[in-house]
Amino acid sequence: MKKSFWLSLLVCVNLLLLTAIILTSYSLPTALAQQPAGLADNFMIATGEIQNEYDALYVLDLKERTLHTFYYDKGRRRLYYSDFRDLERDFRNNRD
Repeated sequence: MKKSFWLSLLVCVNLLLLTAIILTSYSLPTALAQQPAGLADNFMIATGEIQNEYDALYVLDLKERTLHTFYYDKGRRRLYYSDFRDLERDFRNNRD
């Protein structure tokens, strides 16, 4: 066999080994959905579908204990504020 074949084979093996070393030594950073900092820990958000044309966005304000409701009109592509609920008042009589 020719020397150039063996040289090419050794170069390919070295590149393969180098790639394996790099991939095993590198780890991805941890993904955090929300880091509690500032105002981020005062709110919780959930989405849902109201009807075929509308989606809902629920924002729970933990500091004020209120639930705000927004709805998104898919046809007009607009977000509207609907109303809020005072959860302190709603659950006042349910304390143990």
